[in-house]
This record gives sequence, structure tokens and C-alpha cells, in this order.
Amino acid sequence: MGIHEPGLTMEHSAPPSGTEGRLRQTAEIGEIAARLRKRYPPSEISPADLTERVSGYHHRFDAARIRSYVPILVEHLARRSIETPSFRSAPPERG
Repeated sequence: MGIHEPGLTMEHSAPPSGTEGRLRQTAEIGEIAARLRKRYPPSEISPADLTERVSGYHHRFDAARIRSYVPILVEHLARRSIETPSFRSAPPERG
């Protein structure tokens, strides 16, 4: 199966699968959460809540075929949920 869009590699176009995909996904979640922890102090949002939000939003894109923009979208959604308490696009409950 080839990639039909110029400039995209498998890393950016394939949904995460297997151990490598899960490791990449965990790393992305950690990087996003770390950036947001620098921006929002624990008095504004607990580190655990922040990581849970990032993870929840990230999992919304598990089936996305193009992965390039997932971290940007996740960070935007997480920031919006922190800055706008009435933001209704809360991450789904995980269980």
C-alpha cells in the first residue's frame, strides 16, 4: 500500500498501531502535556487533569489517517477546554 499524497511519509499518514504506534502516541501526549504545564500553573489545572484531558482529546483522533496535525489539534482543544470552562467538546470518558 503506497502513499498517494506527496510529501507525506508513513509516519505521518498511518494511524498508530502496534507497540511502535502506542509508544509514539504516548510520547506525543507527554510532549503536549509538558508544553501546557509550562503555560498553565497547577493552581489553574492539576497536572493529572491536564494529562487526562490531553490523552482524551488525543484518543479522539485514533482513527485519523493523516497524523501530522493531531498534536496541534489536541493542544488547541486542551487549551480551549482550560481557558473556556463552558467549552462543550470535553474528552470522552475513558474506562
